[in-house]
Amino acid sequence: MFVRRIMSLRILLTLSSILLTCVSLSAEEFAVATFTRGKVSFLSSTDSSKLWKTLKVNDILKVGDRIKTGNGSKVDFLFKETEIRIQPNTDFTLKEWSSENKVAKAYVEKGAAWFRVSNFKKGNFEVSTPTTTAGVRGTAFGVFYEEKEKKGYTCVCEGLVNINGSEFSKGTGGAVKLGTTELEKNDYKELITKDGATIKFKEKRKDNPMLSRCLPCHKPVGWEDNSFTPDETYGKK
Repeated sequence: MFVRRIMSLRILLTLSSILLTCVSLSAEEFAVATFTRGKVSFLSSTDSSKLWKTLKVNDILKVGDRIKTGNGSKVDFLFKETEIRIQPNTDFTLKEWSSENKVAKAYVEKGAAWFRVSNFKKGNFEVSTPTTTAGVRGTAFGVFYEEKEKKGYTCVCEGLVNINGSEFSKGTGGAVKLGTTELEKNDYKELITKDGATIKFKEKRKDNPMLSRCLPCHKPVGWEDNSFTPDETYGKK
């Protein structure tokens, strides 16, 4: 009888521990990986071994976690209606995340990431590069940092985004080169339409290689480019 009671107590304690863990995760409401392609690695902020590991679907993104994608690789994270899409050859770190206070901050050291933001206060969802800081005033935007150019870009897909203190609307964007404070203003309205990347986009890309980062989500219209794998999940969530 005594042994049975001990076993029952152990089972109860185990179930309680599992329940508390689930409640804790639910309370934090982390973003969850919903899609991966290719080689995606992450360095967990809570892993004392400091070893890079392979990121898988259903893994969660925690404050301090660092994500790296390889060539042709990507990962999507989802938190309620908020999406984070990390593109190939990107180094991304989640700096701050509080669903309770509706505040989030991320850092793109190199590469590209796209965001559709909901459930956060206006201006309290920020994404930085070595030269730019974009604060959401609307919903969807892309953030890029090109190492060769040493320039950070932000483009606005929907709503309004504040870039280094200036406000930009849908179809526009801003860029800053490392070592300067000058904010370069760009207009993408004739380059990218609801159908995709136009012939003007193709011509403009010669002078602005960063535009190639848009091709996974905006397919070429009237011309071809097979060097980029389409984003299978873009616009489907």
